[in-house]
Amino acid sequence: MGQNYLINEDIAREIIYQAGISNDQHVLEIGPGKGILTALLLKKAKSLTAIEIDSGLCLALTDSFKAYENFQLIQTDALKYNYNALGNQCQVVSNLPYYAATHILKRLIHYREYFTNITVMLQKEVVDRLVALPGTRDYGSLSVFIQFYCEVERLIEVSKEAFSPKPKIDSSVIKLTPLTTSRVKVDNLKTFFSVVNASFLHKRKMLKNNLTEWKNLFQNQNGTIKLAGINLNRRGETLSIEDFAILSNYIHSCDD
Repeated sequence: MGQNYLINEDIAREIIYQAGISNDQHVLEIGPGKGILTALLLKKAKSLTAIEIDSGLCLALTDSFKAYENFQLIQTDALKYNYNALGNQCQVVSNLPYYAATHILKRLIHYREYFTNITVMLQKEVVDRLVALPGTRDYGSLSVFIQFYCEVERLIEVSKEAFSPKPKIDSSVIKLTPLTTSRVKVDNLKTFFSVVNASFLHKRKMLKNNLTEWKNLFQNQNGTIKLAGINLNRRGETLSIEDFAILSNYIHSCDD
């Protein structure tokens, strides 16, 4: 399990500044590592809960921050932790372990009602996918998933020189703010994400070749194959979240 540790304190300060941490807020940090963000967060936040899986790092963190009454360290796997145990809403500020970053982020989104916002550092190529818009190379099912649930803001770029050991690529910091109201009306979430995932199954294929599960619903309109009025000669990467909602709502209505 490799992890790249942030060693540049100026970057750590900038992350906390961009996250907008104040002294009346509870903060969650996942993967504190050697504690460079932790030390600064403890001076800024009302309280800090850190989740770390590595027992050796937990011993070092406990020793380093034993004087702080506002610090709680939980040794567990962030992919298995039940975040409703946190109780009150908090902010997430983390340099996520790259080997599991996407999976951790999805789990945080699952528990989004407990977070006012989520500010995390990720590999640049992952952030490229999270912020991607329809019609761009990096747009895919992960883009739709994150943007369906959150407002997404790219904050700062971080050179690989800011880490030890030095990773192969640069990083980016992103801020996700869970939406309080849905961006689009979706009748059934399971159907919606089934359609999204199928649309990107083979990214270079047209929708008519990816959405074969619903082939019985295809309509031939003047020689053009359509579904819910959407041209299936298009590729999934050209569809907006609104387009996916139209498709999935129609499919769901036909299943009833």
